[in-house]
Amino acid sequence: NSLMYHGHKTGLFNTRVDPSTPHFGPMMRSTCDLSTGSLFCIGDIFPTLRQVLPNRGIAFIFSTIQAPALIVRPESFGGIFFQLAGLMEVRAIEPNREERIAGKMTLDISGSMKMRMTSKVVKGKITLDQISMKTLTPEILSQDELDDAGFLSHEIVQRMVNDILRDGIPIPVHPLFKLRSPRLTLYDRSFEISTDFALNSKLIRQLTSQDLNDVIKRATANRRMA
Repeated sequence: NSLMYHGHKTGLFNTRVDPSTPHFGPMMRSTCDLSTGSLFCIGDIFPTLRQVLPNRGIAFIFSTIQAPALIVRPESFGGIFFQLAGLMEVRAIEPNREERIAGKMTLDISGSMKMRMTSKVVKGKITLDQISMKTLTPEILSQDELDDAGFLSHEIVQRMVNDILRDGIPIPVHPLFKLRSPRLTLYDRSFEISTDFALNSKLIRQLTSQDLNDVIKRATANRRMA
């Protein structure tokens, strides 16, 4: 959870989906037809948004409200369970590329996560079990529409979260050490990281060289004072 807190404070879990985003780009519009190149778009999920702001590009801006929480169990009991609370800002993109906030909603997400480690980062992939969306701007995003969004919103958010986690969370390791083949073992509310490591020989040479230079400088200065 310390890694999750660090990721929250540094904005690691924040993300944006807009018309330029791979996979989702063509559907990130309030209005769609044959002329737009897509027969399905966000406006079909949120008809009030389509009615109030037709023919706009749409951007979703996600940020965490608090650090995600992880509950760790052995693999035989389901592995890692997580909870994530966030704010989704919906922006309308005008033809001149100017953006304005159209609506906001909160998201409460829970699911399971599979994690793996490399020598530098922890990577995760999530499967959502539940997602709850609450509107903060009912005049644009009605609660009934959010409730009806159902399966499609589930898939969109799941892919968004996995895109956030794709690059991984950096492991805070002193540059003097290099991890080799780290392994992750899950227990009840804890996990164990075991790894071999190598010392950064280049950095050691730099440090010892600097220490030796400092010793020589101090000795020279002492002789001059004497």
